[in-house]
Amino acid sequence: MRLEAISGKLRRRFYYTVPGAGGMIGLGRSQSYEAAEAGQIPTERIGKFLLVPRKPWDRKVKRLLGGRKQQPKREAATAASPAAA
Repeated sequence: MRLEAISGKLRRRFYYTVPGAGGMIGLGRSQSYEAAEAGQIPTERIGKFLLVPRKPWDRKVKRLLGGRKQQPKREAATAASPAAA
């Protein structure tokens, strides 16, 4: 089977779209393609599609966002208001 002929189902299972991958880190569509062009988002061209392999991208996102832990909404609201202290 040629890579160009892989089905949409397989593409979705093993790859993200460039805007989808960029959206995971808060980038818009244009910013995502710019990051891909700069090599900040790993991409593979398969036929006419520019795709982001899931495993390498998931590892990179985990490494980038791993240190950030979001506070629960209730704690974030009380931490933001000085009157609660």
